[in-house]
Amino acid sequence: MILIILSVSWAIYILMTEMGGQQWEFLLVLALFGVSILLLISDLILKRYVKQWKKVLIIEFIVVFIFFGFYQYQNRPLIFQLPENFSQEYVTVIYNVDSEKKLGINKFTLSKKIQVPENGIILTSSDISENLPRTEFESANGEFYNSNNSQKIFIKLSNSKFEQNGLQYDFRTWRLGEGGLMISMKKDFEEYKTELKTTLEKKASR
Repeated sequence: MILIILSVSWAIYILMTEMGGQQWEFLLVLALFGVSILLLISDLILKRYVKQWKKVLIIEFIVVFIFFGFYQYQNRPLIFQLPENFSQEYVTVIYNVDSEKKLGINKFTLSKKIQVPENGIILTSSDISENLPRTEFESANGEFYNSNNSQKIFIKLSNSKFEQNGLQYDFRTWRLGEGGLMISMKKDFEEYKTELKTTLEKKASR
Protein backbone atom coordinates (compact mmCIF):
# COMPACT_ATOMS: atom_id res chain seq x y z
CA MET A 1 0.00 0.00 0.00
CA ILE A 2 2.92 2.31 0.67
CA LEU A 3 4.23 1.65 -2.86
CA ILE A 4 0.77 2.30 -4.31
CA ILE A 5 0.58 5.66 -2.53
CA LEU A 6 4.11 6.57 -3.63
CA SER A 7 3.44 5.60 -7.26
CA VAL A 8 0.21 7.59 -7.48
CA SER A 9 1.79 10.56 -5.70
CA TRP A 10 4.76 10.55 -8.07
CA ALA A 11 2.45 10.36 -11.11
CA ILE A 12 0.39 13.30 -9.83
CA TYR A 13 3.56 15.27 -9.09
CA ILE A 14 4.78 14.79 -12.67
CA LEU A 15 1.37 15.81 -14.04
CA MET A 16 1.29 18.95 -11.89
CA THR A 17 4.89 20.15 -12.15
CA GLU A 18 7.01 18.44 -14.79
CA MET A 19 4.78 17.69 -17.79
CA GLY A 20 6.48 19.46 -20.67
CA GLY A 21 4.71 17.70 -23.51
CA GLN A 22 7.44 15.11 -23.94
CA GLN A 23 6.42 11.55 -24.78
CA TRP A 24 8.62 9.92 -22.12
CA GLU A 25 6.92 11.95 -19.36
CA PHE A 26 3.46 10.81 -20.50
CA LEU A 27 4.62 7.19 -20.70
CA LEU A 28 6.13 7.43 -17.21
CA VAL A 29 2.83 8.67 -15.79
CA LEU A 30 0.95 5.81 -17.48
CA ALA A 31 3.53 3.31 -16.18
CA LEU A 32 3.19 4.61 -12.61
CA PHE A 33 -0.60 4.34 -12.68
CA GLY A 34 -0.30 0.87 -14.23
CA VAL A 35 2.10 -0.26 -11.51
CA SER A 36 -0.27 1.10 -8.85
CA ILE A 37 -3.17 -0.93 -10.26
CA LEU A 38 -1.08 -4.11 -10.43
CA LEU A 39 0.11 -3.63 -6.86
CA LEU A 40 -3.46 -3.11 -5.65
CA ILE A 41 -4.67 -6.28 -7.42
CA SER A 42 -1.75 -8.28 -6.00
CA ASP A 43 -2.46 -7.01 -2.51
CA LEU A 44 -6.15 -7.97 -2.72
CA ILE A 45 -5.36 -11.45 -4.08
CA LEU A 46 -2.81 -12.12 -1.33
CA LYS A 47 -5.17 -10.99 1.42
CA ARG A 48 -7.89 -13.22 0.07
CA TYR A 49 -5.87 -16.45 -0.12
CA VAL A 50 -3.32 -15.87 2.66
CA LYS A 51 -5.11 -15.37 5.95
CA GLN A 52 -2.18 -14.58 8.26
CA TRP A 53 -1.09 -10.94 7.91
CA LYS A 54 2.51 -11.82 8.81
CA LYS A 55 2.76 -14.16 5.83
CA VAL A 56 1.21 -11.50 3.59
CA LEU A 57 3.78 -9.00 4.84
CA ILE A 58 6.69 -11.39 4.24
CA ILE A 59 5.50 -12.34 0.74
CA GLU A 60 4.97 -8.71 -0.25
CA PHE A 61 8.35 -7.71 1.16
CA ILE A 62 10.07 -10.44 -0.87
CA VAL A 63 8.22 -9.42 -4.05
CA VAL A 64 9.07 -5.74 -3.54
CA PHE A 65 12.70 -6.59 -2.80
CA ILE A 66 12.99 -8.68 -5.99
CA PHE A 67 11.24 -5.99 -8.05
CA PHE A 68 13.41 -3.21 -6.64
CA GLY A 69 16.59 -5.27 -7.12
CA PHE A 70 15.67 -6.07 -10.73
CA TYR A 71 14.88 -2.40 -11.42
CA GLN A 72 18.18 -1.26 -9.94
CA TYR A 73 20.13 -3.88 -11.89
CA GLN A 74 18.49 -2.83 -15.17
CA ASN A 75 19.42 0.81 -14.46
CA ARG A 76 23.07 0.44 -13.52
CA PRO A 77 24.77 3.70 -14.57
CA LEU A 78 27.92 4.31 -16.59
CA ILE A 79 28.90 7.83 -15.56
CA PHE A 80 31.24 9.91 -17.71
CA GLN A 81 32.89 12.58 -15.58
CA LEU A 82 33.88 15.59 -17.66
CA PRO A 83 36.98 17.68 -16.93
CA GLU A 84 36.71 21.32 -15.88
CA ASN A 85 35.90 23.76 -18.70
CA PHE A 86 35.18 20.88 -21.07
CA SER A 87 34.45 22.37 -24.51
CA GLN A 88 34.22 19.36 -26.82
CA GLU A 89 30.96 18.75 -28.67
CA TYR A 90 31.34 14.96 -28.74
CA VAL A 91 32.42 12.25 -26.30
CA THR A 92 33.46 8.93 -27.83
CA VAL A 93 34.62 5.55 -26.60
CA ILE A 94 36.73 3.65 -29.16
CA TYR A 95 36.88 -0.08 -28.44
CA ASN A 96 39.33 -2.90 -29.26
CA VAL A 97 42.38 -0.62 -29.11
CA ASP A 98 45.51 -2.62 -28.28
CA SER A 99 47.56 -1.68 -25.20
CA GLU A 100 44.78 0.47 -23.71
CA LYS A 101 43.07 -0.16 -20.37
CA LYS A 102 39.93 -2.22 -19.95
CA LEU A 103 36.82 -0.40 -18.80
CA GLY A 104 36.44 -2.89 -15.96
CA ILE A 105 32.74 -3.60 -16.44
CA ASN A 106 31.18 -7.01 -15.84
CA LYS A 107 27.82 -8.53 -14.85
CA PHE A 108 28.44 -7.66 -11.19
CA THR A 109 29.31 -3.99 -11.79
CA LEU A 110 26.62 -1.83 -10.14
CA SER A 111 28.00 1.48 -11.40
CA LYS A 112 31.13 2.75 -13.14
CA LYS A 113 32.71 6.21 -13.36
CA ILE A 114 35.04 7.04 -16.24
CA GLN A 115 37.13 10.18 -16.46
CA VAL A 116 36.80 11.83 -19.86
CA PRO A 117 40.05 13.29 -21.28
CA GLU A 118 40.27 16.86 -22.59
CA ASN A 119 39.77 15.76 -26.20
CA GLY A 120 36.65 13.75 -25.30
CA ILE A 121 38.00 10.52 -26.82
CA ILE A 122 38.37 7.46 -24.59
CA LEU A 123 40.49 4.58 -25.89
CA THR A 124 39.97 1.11 -24.43
CA SER A 125 40.88 -2.47 -25.24
CA SER A 126 37.42 -3.57 -24.07
CA ASP A 127 34.79 -4.84 -26.50
CA ILE A 128 31.77 -2.64 -27.30
CA SER A 129 29.55 -5.15 -25.51
CA GLU A 130 31.23 -4.17 -22.22
CA ASN A 131 28.66 -1.60 -21.19
CA LEU A 132 26.00 -0.71 -18.59
CA PRO A 133 22.28 -0.14 -19.25
CA ARG A 134 22.18 3.58 -18.39
CA THR A 135 24.55 6.38 -19.39
CA GLU A 136 25.04 9.65 -17.52
CA PHE A 137 27.29 12.68 -17.97
CA GLU A 138 28.52 14.66 -14.99
CA SER A 139 30.23 18.04 -15.26
CA ALA A 140 33.21 19.02 -13.11
CA ASN A 141 30.93 20.84 -10.67
CA GLY A 142 28.70 17.78 -10.18
CA GLU A 143 25.87 18.83 -12.51
CA PHE A 144 24.24 15.96 -14.37
CA TYR A 145 23.21 16.34 -17.99
CA ASN A 146 19.57 15.66 -18.96
CA SER A 147 18.42 16.33 -15.40
CA ASN A 148 15.31 18.40 -14.66
CA ASN A 149 17.23 21.35 -13.23
CA SER A 150 19.92 21.52 -15.92
CA GLN A 151 20.07 23.06 -19.38
CA LYS A 152 22.92 20.71 -20.27
CA ILE A 153 21.77 17.81 -22.44
CA PHE A 154 23.23 14.92 -24.39
CA ILE A 155 22.01 12.56 -27.09
CA LYS A 156 23.41 9.19 -28.06
CA LEU A 157 24.39 8.74 -31.68
CA SER A 158 24.27 5.40 -33.45
CA ASN A 159 27.02 2.91 -32.68
CA SER A 160 29.43 2.82 -35.60
CA LYS A 161 32.77 1.45 -36.75
CA PHE A 162 35.65 2.35 -39.02
CA GLU A 163 38.73 0.66 -40.44
CA GLN A 164 42.22 1.94 -39.77
CA ASN A 165 45.47 0.33 -40.94
CA GLY A 166 43.69 -2.94 -41.66
CA LEU A 167 42.06 -3.05 -38.21
CA GLN A 168 38.40 -2.49 -37.46
CA TYR A 169 37.33 -0.40 -34.48
CA ASP A 170 33.88 -0.10 -32.92
CA PHE A 171 32.98 3.16 -31.29
CA ARG A 172 30.10 4.71 -29.40
CA THR A 173 29.50 8.48 -29.48
CA TRP A 174 27.39 11.01 -27.59
CA ARG A 175 26.84 14.65 -28.50
CA LEU A 176 26.71 17.26 -25.73
CA GLY A 177 25.00 20.64 -25.77
CA GLU A 178 22.67 23.04 -24.00
CA GLY A 179 18.97 23.80 -24.41
CA GLY A 180 15.86 21.75 -25.01
CA LEU A 181 16.60 20.50 -28.52
CA MET A 182 19.70 19.22 -30.26
CA ILE A 183 20.06 17.87 -33.80
CA SER A 184 23.06 15.95 -35.07
CA MET A 185 23.96 16.44 -38.74
CA LYS A 186 25.42 13.53 -40.68
CA LYS A 187 28.01 15.78 -42.36
CA ASP A 188 29.34 16.99 -38.99
CA PHE A 189 29.55 13.43 -37.71
CA GLU A 190 31.52 12.27 -40.76
CA GLU A 191 34.02 15.07 -40.16
CA TYR A 192 34.26 14.00 -36.54
CA LYS A 193 35.04 10.41 -37.60
CA THR A 194 38.10 11.80 -39.40
CA GLU A 195 39.23 13.29 -36.08
CA LEU A 196 38.86 9.88 -34.42
CA LYS A 197 41.08 8.28 -37.05
CA THR A 198 43.67 11.01 -36.52
CA THR A 199 43.70 10.29 -32.78
CA LEU A 200 44.43 6.61 -33.44
CA GLU A 201 47.18 7.53 -35.92
CA LYS A 202 48.87 9.65 -33.24
CA LYS A 203 48.65 6.78 -30.77
CA ALA A 204 50.20 4.35 -33.26
CA SER A 205 53.09 6.71 -33.95
CA ARG A 206 54.15 7.01 -30.30
